[in-house]
Amino acid sequence: MSEGTLVVTVDNHRCHRYGTCEAEAPGVFRLITDGRLDYRRRPPADSRDAALAAARCCPMQAIHVEER
Repeated sequence: MSEGTLVVTVDNHRCHRYGTCEAEAPGVFRLITDGRLDYRRRPPADSRDAALAAARCCPMQAIHVEER
């Protein structure tokens, strides 16, 4: 059974930009110099576990990862 495509979304109203997501999944999330969070909406398959870990570790529960 193959895994589906991951889709990542971030609730910017909840996100406080602590950077936990970037520490867990640097290939998916990145805090940019002006303080905004940049992320890959469709991360590569080899980032699946890291993206899921980032969602679990987010202190504000702002990250949602869905498999389609």
